[in-house]
Amino acid sequence: MSMLPQPKCINTGGLLLLPIDTLKLPAMIFPLIDVISFSFFVCSWLGYAMFARYAAKKRNSLASVLYRYRQEWVRKLSISGMSEVDAELLGSLEKQVSFLASASLLILASLVTVLSTASAMFMNMSTLWFVSEVSIEVVQMKLLLLIFIFIYGFFTFTWSIRQYGFCFILFGSSFNTVNYYKAAEDYSAIAVNRDFKAVAKVLDRAAHSYNYGIRAYYFAMAALAWFINAWFFIIACGVIVLVLYRREFHSNSLQAMVNARFVKNVHDEDSINFD
Repeated sequence: MSMLPQPKCINTGGLLLLPIDTLKLPAMIFPLIDVISFSFFVCSWLGYAMFARYAAKKRNSLASVLYRYRQEWVRKLSISGMSEVDAELLGSLEKQVSFLASASLLILASLVTVLSTASAMFMNMSTLWFVSEVSIEVVQMKLLLLIFIFIYGFFTFTWSIRQYGFCFILFGSSFNTVNYYKAAEDYSAIAVNRDFKAVAKVLDRAAHSYNYGIRAYYFAMAALAWFINAWFFIIACGVIVLVLYRREFHSNSLQAMVNARFVKNVHDEDSINFD
């Protein structure tokens, strides 16, 4: 009588014998070009973030110019007090971020649905000659990349919302309201003395978190190109970096905001003093 081959087992501390075959996970083979393209994606995002942060300290950029305007806004409030218009402006900034945070949740819900129920639909794209044919597991990994990007975007947007909430508290506790106190003889714009440069910094950090979330949306557009093929992915990353650089350092809006200050470089201006 022939004996059936017994599966090889491993000992897990004498408590349980597990067949080795049951421990094998399905292999996902990523071509080298996909590994290179993903590495290029990560380097592009992190590299541009570090470059933008460093360059903004020396040259005109949306971040550096808008920071000057935010400082002047806080200085104006310290002199004249907080009006209803100022409250509306701050509230509109928070609403913009809230909209994108809500959109991130909707996108995440859609991506999770596709990941769990409809990933096979992406396999039909391989019938196009320029779309790389990959396994369903690889497609799911690409979907996971998009999910992680929008999770990051959601966290940055919600942190921006919280920081704008901090600004409401700081502004409300630091400045008197023009509408109710301006007519008083003993009116003072400042309710409680503060370090207004630090107050402007909180407002600036809220805007930075918003900018990081927007940047995540841009790179999510590049990640979509990975479903076509790795070369499209690499090209898309390069295009996104160029678009971000053009808008943050050479846009017409930036130049107009710099020209409004009658300077060539905002870093050449004197520091803003809060009396």
